[in-house]
Amino acid sequence: MSAVDEGLAVMARVGRRARWVIWGCVALLCVLVGLVSLELPTFLLNHPQIAPLVPGSAEVRTALAAMPLTARGLLFVILLISAAPFLWALVEAAQIARLMAAGQGFSPALPRRLRRIGWALVLTLVSRPLAGMGLTAFVTYHLSQSVAIPRATTLSFSSDDLGFALIGIAVLALAAIARSIVALADDARGIV
Repeated sequence: MSAVDEGLAVMARVGRRARWVIWGCVALLCVLVGLVSLELPTFLLNHPQIAPLVPGSAEVRTALAAMPLTARGLLFVILLISAAPFLWALVEAAQIARLMAAGQGFSPALPRRLRRIGWALVLTLVSRPLAGMGLTAFVTYHLSQSVAIPRATTLSFSSDDLGFALIGIAVLALAAIARSIVALADDARGIV
């Protein structure tokens, strides 16, 4: 077995394992969003944008637990908007792992997938604050119907959002480098 064949075998093995890990992360993220929105809405009292606005009293917990299914569905959508860029990045990473498992780690699809991951992470700079704003508006509106809590909306940016965006920019730069590497690999294939 040549060094190239051995390298491709290692890449394929890593790709297969990474794909399982990535899809496990996707499943876990979806389950957590579903649990918080459909089964355990009282966990929202720990959310950094909701905690200062809503007291953790028994009356509030009861009102959240009594949230109708349609409201929980809307809550699920709001939380999914916050998680959507991460899900998008994970799906693209799973596709990269699939390429690796097939021994095509340096295919022309690699830079495109890396660019998508980069843009997904940059998108968190907008999606997470907007989803947080929708979440606070929704929860305080729902609670104002049954508990004496004023309706409120907050818009906040966190250093996490900026950090994800900076990582996204780094991945975009990596995609540009990968485009050059793929072009070199294509040229090398043409020579051999």
